[in-house]
Amino acid sequence: MTSNPDVTRRTADSPGSGGLAGRTAVVTGGSGGIGSAIVRALARQGVTVAVADTDEQAEALACEVGGFAVVGDLTDPEMPGRLVDQVTERTGSLDILVNAAGIQVRTAAVDISAEDWDRLVSINLTAAYRLVQAAAKPLAAIGGSIVNIVSLSADRAVPGIVPYGATKAALLQLTKGLAVELGPSGIRVNAVAPGYVTTAMTAAVLDQPDFRERVLTRVPLGRLADGGDIADVVAFLASDAARYMTGTVLPVDGGYSIT
Repeated sequence: MTSNPDVTRRTADSPGSGGLAGRTAVVTGGSGGIGSAIVRALARQGVTVAVADTDEQAEALACEVGGFAVVGDLTDPEMPGRLVDQVTERTGSLDILVNAAGIQVRTAAVDISAEDWDRLVSINLTAAYRLVQAAAKPLAAIGGSIVNIVSLSADRAVPGIVPYGATKAALLQLTKGLAVELGPSGIRVNAVAPGYVTTAMTAAVLDQPDFRERVLTRVPLGRLADGGDIADVVAFLASDAARYMTGTVLPVDGGYSIT
């Protein structure tokens, strides 16, 4: 995309700089552990949120926060375009895209099935890529923001989730490349790399007392994260307070990555 001179750049002197009220966001994986926290964090700041997920929980959450749900399977190549069209037709604009949809398969890398590999890549990487393609034009029209949820495993080897880490590494690199290509159009692209977060996806390991204790010994802040710890950083990156940040990957891990 090329530079868009019609974009009104938000600056530190803008009224309500840093505020998000009145904007529209899409959050994929919106009814998941981290995704639902992001939906609630944005809604608390006055954002109209489209909760995108595959189950009926998306409807309930959207009702709770005063947004709306778009239920569908992001592995369907046509779903990203339909999602963006529904949002822009309903609200007139799209300011924020949060790619939080993701799955994890715990197995040795050499043992993962072809079906599980394809599903990991489709949900964790391809869906995010297609959504950016679909959302780029409306985001450029308003100088919008994209935030991708990656993982600390994107740049370190974690036995048992190597294929998952590979998809997150690819999403991290996509974040940086898109920041370069979309920056002239006024679109900022950043990522958040959570550490260990208490969600349904991590319960299988974090509910094991020995594993949990080993993790906690490496977290200087002495506790695991919850979805809200991640969501508040996402809201910051989406806001005008981060208006000069793009291509950034912020670890939100309580210090785990430095020990």
